[in-house]
Amino acid sequence: MTAEVPKASDETPEIRLIAFDQDDTALLPDGKPSPEGLGAIEAALDQGLIVSSVSGRNIDRSCEPFSDARPLFDRLYVIANNGGIILGPVRHGQRPLLFEKRIQRDVFLDLLDFIEENGFNFVYSWLRVTETGPLDSVITNKYTPSIASIEEQSRAAVDRDDELMARLRQGDYPPPPKMLILPGLDRREAVLAELKDRFASRLYLVKTNPDRIEAMHADVNKKVAVEFVAREHGISMDHVMAIGDGDNDLPMLFNAGMGVIMENAHDAVKEAGRAQGLVIAPSNHENGFAWAIRRYALNNGR
Repeated sequence: MTAEVPKASDETPEIRLIAFDQDDTALLPDGKPSPEGLGAIEAALDQGLIVSSVSGRNIDRSCEPFSDARPLFDRLYVIANNGGIILGPVRHGQRPLLFEKRIQRDVFLDLLDFIEENGFNFVYSWLRVTETGPLDSVITNKYTPSIASIEEQSRAAVDRDDELMARLRQGDYPPPPKMLILPGLDRREAVLAELKDRFASRLYLVKTNPDRIEAMHADVNKKVAVEFVAREHGISMDHVMAIGDGDNDLPMLFNAGMGVIMENAHDAVKEAGRAQGLVIAPSNHENGFAWAIRRYALNNGR
């Protein structure tokens, strides 16, 4: 087990809120949390800390990896769709919807034009609020190897609707909190550059898996979402520990009093973290997630 601990991190702030990414951070390569990770989360909650999952996944897929530890996960905040949705801990059998931010309709229609012009595969995130609480599901326009990869990673099916593009244009479904664009392995970087040029400040765009680009409302990211949860409890960001591994985690990692990057993150992410003096924790399969919580958060990091 290896870790990089800058000297500045020896003076650990009192941690009152832990925000963690799921894939390749809290989850093992098999897509499940480790017993050590679950134990660290439970110890933090029992010590009175606030804990939040912060994922690019939608609501259902954020909850699925913790299905065998549901009573524990019910005590957590759930930030989904990279911050487009924030749910509180379960109360009276339901998770309250605390925040949602959807892509603006005119921007959404322009994005659909871009997708259709290029013939891209995409995944639409359908969020609706019912009497039993918020529900969301994911729908694609066609089945491709990228969709198969998403299903394997999340261990859940993606619905298919051959008429999805037409239904979205005529308003059968509302604008989503997130759109997933799948240009393929070879084209992602070029397509991301095109999207940034075309949409500039109108969308928040991040790359996640090698074949995917995620598009959200311009005001959405994990940093903003974690700040929302912190304000709910009167907690300064100086007393937040954020743990992650991806490009989309960097905003919250840089803004937290204690930012921790997993050793299994891409080199560019780790280099960005080192430049900001962040801790590099052991990899997810070495239980670096649990290591970070126990070292820096429990008993005020002592």
